[in-house]
This record gives sequence, C-alpha cells and structure tokens, in this order.
Amino acid sequence: MRKLVYTSGAFSTSTLGLSVLFKLLHLQGANMLLVTGLLTLTLIFIPSASWYLYQNRKNSKS
Repeated sequence: MRKLVYTSGAFSTSTLGLSVLFKLLHLQGANMLLVTGLLTLTLIFIPSASWYLYQNRKNSKS
C-alpha cells in the first residue's frame, strides 16, 4: 500500500508540474497532462493515502 501511495503521489505531482510548464510555454498536450494529473490525484492518491494513514493509526492505537 505504501508503494502505491508514493508512486501515485510522485506521478500526479510530476504530471501536474509538467502540465503547468506546458501551459506556460503554450505547448500541446497541456490539457491532457492536467486532466491526467488531477484524475490520478483524486482517484488514486487521495483515497489510498487516506486508507494508508487510517490503517497506520488504527494499528498504532492497539
């Protein structure tokens, strides 16, 4: 689970960073990078990070 959180977080932040750079330079593909980064962030990273933190806190209290 930790690998999924780290890889999806790194992928989404790098994709969002590249999309901002592409937007500033008016290059093609910026919109697709932006959509891909936001979808990865909202559908994979945030739920998996929340579940990972929930499981860690649940295990540390017992």
